[in-house]
Amino acid sequence: MTGSGSIKKNKVAVFVESKKFDHFILIVILVNTVSLGFDTSEFFVDKIGFLLEAINYAAIGIFVVEAILKLVAWRGFYFKDGWNVFDFCIIVISLVPTGGVFSGIRVLRVLRILRSLRMISNLKPLRKIVQAIFSSLPGIGWTGLLMALVYYIYAVIGINLFSDIDPEQFGSFPLTLVTLFSLTTMEGWQDTVFPFTNITPAYCIYFLSFLILSAFILLNLIVGIVVDNIDKASALEDAEDAEDAKESKEAAPSELSAEIKKLKEQLDHVQALLDRQVR
Repeated sequence: MTGSGSIKKNKVAVFVESKKFDHFILIVILVNTVSLGFDTSEFFVDKIGFLLEAINYAAIGIFVVEAILKLVAWRGFYFKDGWNVFDFCIIVISLVPTGGVFSGIRVLRVLRILRSLRMISNLKPLRKIVQAIFSSLPGIGWTGLLMALVYYIYAVIGINLFSDIDPEQFGSFPLTLVTLFSLTTMEGWQDTVFPFTNITPAYCIYFLSFLILSAFILLNLIVGIVVDNIDKASALEDAEDAEDAKESKEAAPSELSAEIKKLKEQLDHVQALLDRQVR
């Protein structure tokens, strides 16, 4: 993750973009995540509560320093990277106090766990998956609309067929939607289906057709859209890495030529001085 691709790198930029710095921040995130988990246990709070609080404050301090360093290194380019904006928002949330006048607002304390999400921006494979999910949203949206239409049609049919037989599952539109959703997850579907098929086998057509459409076709279509976008993101990232490697190889000879030219000019200058002394 960089935010300085179009500006000349200074020493601070080189430092914050180094692998050692990324690994250090990742370790801090992991330690802070584990400590926040321990903080939910009264046993650990009683035993090492002071240590957990110290880790919490230390992590916040490190994250603030990291953000300041990146702002210094990349300046306005910092906010042009969506992952930097994501990290910055989490850091701002972390700075909201959880004590004093804010002690009664438990959600502020709960929001501290959002710092764990910073692992997404610090781990390249996780970033790739999240970016693929966001890229899949348009396709998922249209598939979701189709699924909503299927749910609506089958809910209306289900209410007309089964509201008198099983009002607990098909007595109203909301109850029917919940029943259909449980069928989509395939969790205990036989407990819902078999009582109706025992009444008349014709009801199998309703349930089997819905299961095939929702669980086997539409859900797998959503999974396929996400997987396809992950493959595209991987291919694009590989192409960008190859382009960066090519640019680095092309830049290396030019930098070497510049150094040789500079050295030659210095030698010519020394030679001119020697010629003057000889004369």
